[in-house]
Amino acid sequence: MNMVAASCHCGAVRFEVEAPEWVLDCNCSHCRLYGGLWAYYPQRDVKFAAPPDTFVYMWGDRDLEFHHCRTCGCATHSTVKGTDDAEKIAVNARLMRGLDPAKVRLVQKNNGNDGVFWTKSDSPPLPSHDLPAET
Repeated sequence: MNMVAASCHCGAVRFEVEAPEWVLDCNCSHCRLYGGLWAYYPQRDVKFAAPPDTFVYMWGDRDLEFHHCRTCGCATHSTVKGTDDAEKIAVNARLMRGLDPAKVRLVQKNNGNDGVFWTKSDSPPLPSHDLPAET
């Protein structure tokens, strides 16, 4: 098991996870503004050094809680609203120390509906979750 440590800028929110095989680059307004690259884990597999001291931001359908460090403001993780042991949560892979980006597959998701990404991928972006399914 290849564990990696992660923390926000000031170190107040710290956690450890297994190195991800892939990360999601969502280009919605929140992820684009905060620079999130999301790695997904069962919540019990994210080992926080202490209960994270975060504030929560929600918008849209208000189903996701985006956690930010209360001290430095870094986007650290997101959870499903009101869930303490979720099947999966997202942690910001940009906070991981010692992770080699060249060894992690990048998946883009076009939730911004404009196809604009700061990252480069060899694969086309996944469509937005906001678009109707094709029939």
